[in-house]
Amino acid sequence: MRNLFNERTHKYISILIVTFGAFFGFEAVSYAIGIYQLNSSLYLSLYIYAFHIFWLTFLFDLHFKKRGVLAIARLNHQGLKMFWEAFKDRIAHVRKWEYFRHYQNYLVLPGVLYWGVVVLLFLNPFKYGLKQMIILSGTFAMSVAYWYMKEHISRQLEHQASWIKVLAMVKLFAAFLIYSALLGVTLRYGFEAWFLVAATLTITFLLVYQALFQHRLLTFDTFLWVVIIAFVVGLVSIWVYSHWNTQYFTGGLVMLAVYNTLWGLLHHYLEHTLSRKIVFEYLLMMIFIISFLLASHNFNQKVI
Repeated sequence: MRNLFNERTHKYISILIVTFGAFFGFEAVSYAIGIYQLNSSLYLSLYIYAFHIFWLTFLFDLHFKKRGVLAIARLNHQGLKMFWEAFKDRIAHVRKWEYFRHYQNYLVLPGVLYWGVVVLLFLNPFKYGLKQMIILSGTFAMSVAYWYMKEHISRQLEHQASWIKVLAMVKLFAAFLIYSALLGVTLRYGFEAWFLVAATLTITFLLVYQALFQHRLLTFDTFLWVVIIAFVVGLVSIWVYSHWNTQYFTGGLVMLAVYNTLWGLLHHYLEHTLSRKIVFEYLLMMIFIISFLLASHNFNQKVI
């Protein structure tokens, strides 16, 4: 029985629950949208997101709680005081700022992934093939993100370069989804540019903040760089909003290319590995992607 419930088995079971919860949750939202039950699908998406927050909180609490608190309290106290002292020891990890910082940081990536997928499903209610592609890719990304977050928690928040690289790829995919979703909502429902700029500023700030936190590079001095990158991507979103049409996926790629370049340069700068070659490579890749998208884009379809 001991081998059946070891740490690795717990990890597989918890990730399997997340995977099934994400896939069937997305499918349920997609079905509700497909039959045009918008209110029901909105409430359903909120309930499913609440499940993901609960499960992440449960995993975090499971690994950092103090065990045997009631037995220890029974040795020193009696009556209500015994239960009160046991309760305080049980939630002692919640009252520590170090653990709370990690917990709130864990909420960013799954949240961006989840709502990016949900909003794109709302934007494409009757495109079955596209919705299934978004659901499958979003489910896979959320599973990978939870897998390495679970690994980080299991190792008591020990820093591991290997899982950070994997999460960086998931983060780029999440950024693409959410940028595309924000642009799509803005264009589809006729919101003003300020809506896209404000949403882009917020999302970019959270993504860069989380990345710096994961790489242990977040300080008071680097906080200014987070704000600068968020404002630059926000300005790019204004340009995309002014020139783009209903093809919001390609617009999201433009915003992603700028974000990835700025974050990559900042990361190398803070790691003291920035060189002219790296700057040239990042800029060349960004120019290539944006040039390719501009060359293939039909600006005559711009909706006024």
